[in-house]
Amino acid sequence: MRIDLMIPRGELVASHAPDEDPANENAHVAIDEAFDRLDRRLEDHVRRLRGDVKPHDEHYRDARVSKLWSYEGFGFLRTTDGSEVYFHKNSVLHHAFDRLHVGSSVRFLEEDGEKGPQASTVTLVRA
Repeated sequence: MRIDLMIPRGELVASHAPDEDPANENAHVAIDEAFDRLDRRLEDHVRRLRGDVKPHDEHYRDARVSKLWSYEGFGFLRTTDGSEVYFHKNSVLHHAFDRLHVGSSVRFLEEDGEKGPQASTVTLVRA
């Protein structure tokens, strides 16, 4: 699934490839994931146009959910460098918190929280 969106000052492209076995993925899920990615890119583009975010300030990081307290609405992500980062359900985009489980792949932006680094703009990549 690939979406090309022509916008003023550019083009946004979002895609979603099925997992290793395409038979395991529903077409509706692939479409939903591609539109979720496009939505995130469009939101980022609008923030840059407004001057809210400088293009070089954004750096998404890859991680997996390492601990999850779904009933309390928070958890921790383990990054590719092995560090753990706190996240709250309100930082998970597209109401995907309920679809998270330990091992889910996510992308996020890191920011300074009251008790250290925390994740914001958490996007579910794969359940």
